[in-house]
Amino acid sequence: MHIGVGRPMAPPYPTPDVDAAIVARFAEDAGFESILFGEHAITPTDEGKGHSIHTEGVPFFQETIVALSRVSGATTRLKFGFGVCLVPQHNPVRLAKQLACLDFYSGGRLIVGIGTGWSRDETVALGGRFERRWGQVREIVGLWRKLWTGERVDHQGEFFQIPPVRCFPTPAQTPGPPVLIGSVTDASLQRLVDYCDGWMPAFVTPERVAAGPDLIRAGKARILELAKASGRAMSDVRITCIVYGQVDRDLLRRYEDAGLERLNLMLPYFDTEAGAREQVARMAEVAL
Repeated sequence: MHIGVGRPMAPPYPTPDVDAAIVARFAEDAGFESILFGEHAITPTDEGKGHSIHTEGVPFFQETIVALSRVSGATTRLKFGFGVCLVPQHNPVRLAKQLACLDFYSGGRLIVGIGTGWSRDETVALGGRFERRWGQVREIVGLWRKLWTGERVDHQGEFFQIPPVRCFPTPAQTPGPPVLIGSVTDASLQRLVDYCDGWMPAFVTPERVAAGPDLIRAGKARILELAKASGRAMSDVRITCIVYGQVDRDLLRRYEDAGLERLNLMLPYFDTEAGAREQVARMAEVAL
């Protein structure tokens, strides 16, 4: 099992953030395998709170594509990616190009976790259709895969109509960077079987962090059951799990025994370079 880190969200108010390149260099030097960044472009002001994870409202993040570009240029071995990308909030052709470039210029180090986001106001403000956001995701991921071939694409879908085009460069990874669905509902596990490469669950409460290995096993068994029913050949499931909470070596072994490909431990929040260095070093002492 590979061990990586994740960059925490800032609280839901403007605050300086540490350059992603700096955090990534610390992570690579400490021996971590990967770093993941979440995504929120804006914070709606009148929507309220009421979400089980973001209890204070939509938090702030660095612009994730820019952050990942910084990581790519500042490191040589560290894998990096979205944990997760809010797909309906992007132009699908532009995002396909950006993802392909990140993968191409980094030598195939990109990981693409995907989701939709829970905020209606954020989704609408960025051009998504909130009620049909998962339908948009399915069409967009299919369009990425076409564009990543470098061949002529003429796409006439429910949400997007693209005249004949080609898109370069193509990703370094073939047929493209892994696309991992970041949701734990049964409907999302079926979506994984239908059009994704793997699973990216996140456990953020103490109870779910402790129960994570059992939840992974149950989810993995369900995915293989759905794959068999759908006629998809899957002998195993690629799983990257994001954990935000206290872990020790015994719990890490339990996660590894559950069959993870990768475990990304969310770093505690920090807003200075010294804080970043300290927290990455502390996490390395526990996990590596």
